[in-house]
Amino acid sequence: MPIARKRPRSLSAGAIALTLVVALGAGAGRAQAAGPPIVGSVWVSAAQASTARLSAQVNPNGIFSTYHFDYITKAAYDANLAGAKEPFTGSQRAPLATDANVGSGTAPLNVLQLLSSLQSDTAYRYRVVAKNSAGTSTGPTLPFVTQGTGGAALLADSRGWEMVSPVSKNGGQIEGPGGLFGGGVLQAAANGQSVTYGSEASFGQGAGGAPPASQYVSSRGSGGWSTQNITAPIFSGTYDASDQGVPYQLFSADLARSLLLNGDHCRGEGDDCAVANPPLGGSDAPAGYQNYYLRDTGTGTFTSLLGGANAAFLGLDPADFDLRLAGTAPDLLHSVVSTCAALSANATEMALGEGCDPEEPNLYEYSSGAGLSLINIPPAQVTGTPGAVLAAQSGAISSDGSRVYWSDLATGNLYLRAGGQTKQVDEDAGGGGAFEAASADGSVAFFTVAGHLWRYLVATDAATDLTPSGGVVGVLGASADGTYLYYQDASALKLWQAGSTTAVAPGAGAADEGNWPTATGTTRVSADGTRLLFVTEASLSGYDNTDLNSGEPDSQVFLYEAGGAGALTCVSCNPTFGRPIGPSGIPGSVPNGTAAGSTDFYKPRVLSANGRRVFFESRDALVLADTNNDLDVYQWEAQGEGSCARVGGCISLISSGRAAGPSSFVDASADGSDAFFITDGSLVTTDPGAFDLYDARIGGGFAQSPPPIVCESDACQPLPSTPADPTLTTLLSGPGNPPVRYPKSKSKRCKSGFVKRKGKCLKSAQPKRRHVKHDHKRGGGR
Repeated sequence: MPIARKRPRSLSAGAIALTLVVALGAGAGRAQAAGPPIVGSVWVSAAQASTARLSAQVNPNGIFSTYHFDYITKAAYDANLAGAKEPFTGSQRAPLATDANVGSGTAPLNVLQLLSSLQSDTAYRYRVVAKNSAGTSTGPTLPFVTQGTGGAALLADSRGWEMVSPVSKNGGQIEGPGGLFGGGVLQAAANGQSVTYGSEASFGQGAGGAPPASQYVSSRGSGGWSTQNITAPIFSGTYDASDQGVPYQLFSADLARSLLLNGDHCRGEGDDCAVANPPLGGSDAPAGYQNYYLRDTGTGTFTSLLGGANAAFLGLDPADFDLRLAGTAPDLLHSVVSTCAALSANATEMALGEGCDPEEPNLYEYSSGAGLSLINIPPAQVTGTPGAVLAAQSGAISSDGSRVYWSDLATGNLYLRAGGQTKQVDEDAGGGGAFEAASADGSVAFFTVAGHLWRYLVATDAATDLTPSGGVVGVLGASADGTYLYYQDASALKLWQAGSTTAVAPGAGAADEGNWPTATGTTRVSADGTRLLFVTEASLSGYDNTDLNSGEPDSQVFLYEAGGAGALTCVSCNPTFGRPIGPSGIPGSVPNGTAAGSTDFYKPRVLSANGRRVFFESRDALVLADTNNDLDVYQWEAQGEGSCARVGGCISLISSGRAAGPSSFVDASADGSDAFFITDGSLVTTDPGAFDLYDARIGGGFAQSPPPIVCESDACQPLPSTPADPTLTTLLSGPGNPPVRYPKSKSKRCKSGFVKRKGKCLKSAQPKRRHVKHDHKRGGGR
């Protein structure tokens, strides 16, 4: 039941104003000649349900000056405009009675007024007015919005918190991205019914060793989440966790399959010996060789990517052989690995000492039933040429594995391997193409050469320059069919679509550099290409993103919707319009390890499939419930999505906003109904503490057992056992207990009138007692 709250006092009661003036520096902004005061930056902060802080920079300009703020509800402001009145007619002032003075200096001063008695959940307009004898200066008209008074549910959309990781974790905790030796794998199934994560501790069903960390899959049932430990039997010391993260590399979108690295050379003895781990799951993998295994989550069986058929071509000893995962299709059924060794008859191996040259790698594609086949075969050739790399870890392999884009290290040229043939993709551009993105089926590819963006079509085997004037600095992403493409050039963030170009946001810095490359950057593009999610420090919507404490711009998350007017929405900007107290952002791909070439494939689902729900992290306090001054997970929804009815969308918490430590986003289901995050807050009664994985699920939440009653001192004694049920024998009545019989002893007492002498009771010879006769009539006497 909502908590009853007192209604705020009406505006007619006035505003309680607190004046604060701070000099910014004697030499800063010194005026050339005396004149009207100069108004600089104006901003709002700490807007609550009934209070807000209005701030501005005012330079007295050498003449004694005063100032005040005018503020009025947006409804009244709009009504004044409609009635052809001065917009601030009938507005309130702060300070209420007389203007506050800022002296007569020549440096800009920070001034502040604290407003109170504001209406909750109400939009306002405000301005600063500064005066001196030389004239009046008025600042810009700006907005702020007060927050609601509360009483509503903490989570929107009827979400409920569910603790995914088990209560008992053997003294361990769940690690966030990069928390396990610089890596770790955290990924949710697209349907939200299962999720995988890791910990240094070993626990759960099937718990074993932890070399160097344990991997888990938790699945949701009708009564809660169950957890399975899927850690593979890899010897401790045979995996270089210091820079390679954890053995599990990646999971398919439904978590039905996963890829696992079996370890490194030796066991703490350098790198001049074989991999100590035996082949996993009884596969035909050659013993002692570094290898990757495809694990079936349902059966727990392993299939080695390097099998007996390809091992037959090996001329290297296990101690001299290295294998690295270069990339894979989303379902993991088509993976590309890199090694300098020859694993097929048409492969070429460049000898170097007792092994081969690691700078001259070959690429092999694995397909179920077909094993490994060589990719880096030049056009019109039948034998491979070493020195090739996959064009990108993700996106360079089509969803069915039929098309693979790769680059030649010697020439820098970009190629496509498809149907047993190789074609040069960037031939029309003169070579040297850098792969940027491709359609899901690989029929369309985009690449850049010297600041020009090109589009290649497999059907015509030709490339077209989309930007003849050049200037492209980054490609953010493309639609699944390749008909939409977003890129940043020297003038703006742009959309190319069906031969036409549209400016999404102006400026060379409209999108931060972290948004690209497509494979690993923070950008998300919806499958149909109509929505772009990106991060920027630029103020694209007019929101003042200057950090309240540092004075530097804070990054914000923007969503662009193509079509019509091309709406651009800041989904992480403070809904009160107050300056932020920290940045907001979304994660790019999550690397598993810090070494060069470490697996860096997966991007968490921060944009729902329909593009109307966004998950992000923020250090700003965007709602009243966020009180911990730390990183929290938020959700933005478009109007009409979930429970949002507000024009422009709604922001709500996913984490609690009250945990002692930071909360970090992990992943979400495809439709956004499940949002997984890690927090040290105990959000359900059964959570004893530590960092755990939670799901904020629409319609979620399980019945919780009441917490145990804590005992103290004697109350901690165990209860007596339950008495046995009565039987026929226990219900029978008998003669009862015999009378008490006292044994003869010296301690036996004599009856009245007798005394004990020499152990015998003799009659006492006491004198007779005198009786006193009472005269009842007289009240007594002798």
